[in-house]
Amino acid sequence: MKKIYFILATASLLFSGCNKLLDELPDNQVEIQTAEDVRKLLVNAYSINNNAVLNEYSSDNIGDYGPSVYTWGLISGQLAYWQPVQEYFDSDGLYYNWESYYNAVNHANKALEAIQELGGGSEFNAAKGEALLARAYAHFELANTFCLAYNPTTSSTDLGIPYMLHTEKELSPKYPRGTVAQVYDLIDKDIQAGLPLIDDNYYETPKYHFNKRAANAFAARFYLYYQQWQKALNYANEVLTTNNATTLNLLRNWEDFRDTSKAGTVTQGSRALYYTNENIDANLLVLPVYSQIARKFYSRSYRYNHNTLIAGQETVEAPNVWDPEGKSGDYGYGYAFYWFEPIRDRNANTNIVLFDKFPTLREGTSYNKSIMVPFTTDETLLVRAEAKIHLKQYASAVEDLNMWTSKFIQQTTITVNGQAYSSRNTATQQQIIDFYKDANMRYSTANAPTQKKTLHPSFAIENDGIQENLLHYLLQCRRVLTLGDGLRWQDVKRYGIEVVRYRCDLSDRDRNYPAATLPVNDPRRAIQLPDVAIRSGMQPNPR
Repeated sequence: MKKIYFILATASLLFSGCNKLLDELPDNQVEIQTAEDVRKLLVNAYSINNNAVLNEYSSDNIGDYGPSVYTWGLISGQLAYWQPVQEYFDSDGLYYNWESYYNAVNHANKALEAIQELGGGSEFNAAKGEALLARAYAHFELANTFCLAYNPTTSSTDLGIPYMLHTEKELSPKYPRGTVAQVYDLIDKDIQAGLPLIDDNYYETPKYHFNKRAANAFAARFYLYYQQWQKALNYANEVLTTNNATTLNLLRNWEDFRDTSKAGTVTQGSRALYYTNENIDANLLVLPVYSQIARKFYSRSYRYNHNTLIAGQETVEAPNVWDPEGKSGDYGYGYAFYWFEPIRDRNANTNIVLFDKFPTLREGTSYNKSIMVPFTTDETLLVRAEAKIHLKQYASAVEDLNMWTSKFIQQTTITVNGQAYSSRNTATQQQIIDFYKDANMRYSTANAPTQKKTLHPSFAIENDGIQENLLHYLLQCRRVLTLGDGLRWQDVKRYGIEVVRYRCDLSDRDRNYPAATLPVNDPRRAIQLPDVAIRSGMQPNPR
């Protein structure tokens, strides 16, 4: 049996020379003889850190509760105001994200090289497929963080990230960044080569790997960002089917979150374990990570957070198609229209509204682990709905949006100050258009924020009175669904949405004012590379 040995050099080689730990290549080796050995190697082809915190703090989901309110560390404020990030060893920071995603790439490349050296027989097909998907996904996440959004006009010159196609075998290599267009082309190639090889029977625990549905969900999101609408639709259909009854059954049963015997009570952390449960059909990929995401959003950053002012003006407490009067947050703070009740914590030093999605897991004396669910059937349904809107399949897109709201929103009536208000968990196309038309909802401005943002995408929006209004609703649905996940930042970038950072007025916590603005074409929409990468000679993002 042929034996292959691979040196476990990590992605730290991408900025070696800055760290004396990298003065020589590590000498520990992995022996790979069989397809099973390759499968075990691929456990490490997924990043153990996550970019959700980086992206969420950069987005318009975050407000500033003011300088008198506690915050932990520098990273949250620096990201919130799009400043250079000075942290170094924060598990949710730049350094660990950069290193961890490239370390995942390195393991995927080790697996691919081992497969080739061992003859590449059919017994390796599933492993090869997973390795290609994992490599593509890690580069996709790096590009989402450190690059501008894909733009068919400018991506041929916009700075990309190094796309690693092989393991590194030399010290202090110099890596060109290439362009965003080149990165997307290589991701495309890896998806096309890898996805047909994915085999769910290959895994002992499929939800922790790129199983078929997770791989197709990734492909759907990638091609949506790549502006290839039909491909995004096709891959989403592979996840959801084209039968509405089947699709509906694949979505998360949000009603369970009102059942304490299943989901626990409405306290921070109690429902997150249920949300991330691998046995939930809606959860397509489940990844354990080193992250303090729950603590940052709930207890370690009272100052920078999704607060009641943003919730009331733009998200879960604001007027929505499902809650035209914006009354769901008034009912004893019970959010009666939502099956998944947000946590609302407000006092003199706290102002937080969040969905309990991220469990905090203990490791020794540290609470530094969590679980992320990067792909769900619900989010994939909204990918499909967006693709349909771009393809002018409006009626079908509205069907998709209604499928999601019919599961997420409770059809009920509440009484506030003697007045009855009813939720609406489905809507007609005309009701959506009427809600977003100028006579009913103005475009957001710095001094009068609303959920309806002026859109400046790199693709055309039809001036037919339908497409833009449906896109506003689609973006709002995804903003609410993915609150805390970091995906709103990608929509901000893709749609050219100006971000205003609001700070609470210390004399009146029910008011806020614009403290800073991130313009549409600001280069800071690509987060700066870690200092260690720049010091090693890699070209920084322009500022």
